[in-house]
Amino acid sequence: MLLLFAAALLSGCSGGARASTWTGLVIDDGVVYVADLTHVRAFDAESGAQVWTFPRDESGGGPFYTATIQPGEALFVTSEEKASGLFSFAQARNVLRALTIDPNDPDGRRELWAFDAAEGTYVSGGAVSDNLLVIGNGDGNVYALNTESGAMVWTFTTENRIWAKPLVVSDTVYVSSLDHHLYALDVENGRPRWEQPFQAGGAIAGQPLVYDGLLYVGAFDNKVYALQQEDGTVVWEAEGQNWFWGTPTTDGSAVYAADVNGNVYAWDAATGSLVWDEHVDDLVHIGPALSQDHHILVVAGSDGSLYGLDTSDGVVLWEQPGEGEIASMVIDGDYVYISRIASSDSVQAFYAENGRNLWTFSSDS
Repeated sequence: MLLLFAAALLSGCSGGARASTWTGLVIDDGVVYVADLTHVRAFDAESGAQVWTFPRDESGGGPFYTATIQPGEALFVTSEEKASGLFSFAQARNVLRALTIDPNDPDGRRELWAFDAAEGTYVSGGAVSDNLLVIGNGDGNVYALNTESGAMVWTFTTENRIWAKPLVVSDTVYVSSLDHHLYALDVENGRPRWEQPFQAGGAIAGQPLVYDGLLYVGAFDNKVYALQQEDGTVVWEAEGQNWFWGTPTTDGSAVYAADVNGNVYAWDAATGSLVWDEHVDDLVHIGPALSQDHHILVVAGSDGSLYGLDTSDGVVLWEQPGEGEIASMVIDGDYVYISRIASSDSVQAFYAENGRNLWTFSSDS
């Protein structure tokens, strides 16, 4: 079932470039950075005006997939580059690049370095801790690179692919793997910090959430777990009707998550008792997100619709239909930003309160 479902989600294409994973976006200091298949694009978060593209050539490159920000310093993007010429039969190179983002640099978005030692696809972005970029790869490895030079500092190998963005909290990095484990590693050297990694009954494809000493993580065994941050022991577990793919979210009182069938749940954060559940008419692989005032839970559907749910009871307050799979979603201030694949409306911004469109970037324009 995993292979069939993943194949369906990964088969979209846009602008002539075929996606073998999802595209990602990040926000920093009023700028939205998007890995938009053919280009990396920067937009003014308020107006949607395009600030720059990489490469500058209209024909683009890549395809580009994930984006990771080191605020005010650099943007790290991943791409999959096909072999050409005499060696066109060779396997594609999976490249991680560091780009400048200094708005005062007249030659902005310059490439600082490139890392191409990973043998698998990058499905999610990385996490930055001081001068380290920590990122997982489809080859099953976690790579920690120096952010200034791209030099490898350490690696850690799991027993299956890594599809989730690592989570860095203080001196520990938490890594989910499709090998059913959640690992806690020392961020400085990659050595395990728990006596044993946490093991779920299915693959773990999403980043964990940390709040008040607990880690919350979903798995492909149809469960969401609350774990002690210190040692990974289970505090409670709650069951849904299908896989939990994306990262849960919390307002401190309840933990919210959606399974891939579109069932949305709110559990008591401390005990795991069910507060409410609701259903949206869409598949879901992205974790939900909370509005700034915590009154609205935004759920992104794989078929293209956005939903705004009342966090008090789960009632759907608004729905914003759209075309193409929603690949990533970030809430910043009053707005929800999304990227899409298999759609000309590749980047959009909406009001979290009512779902009204703020701006849209169309790759056809």
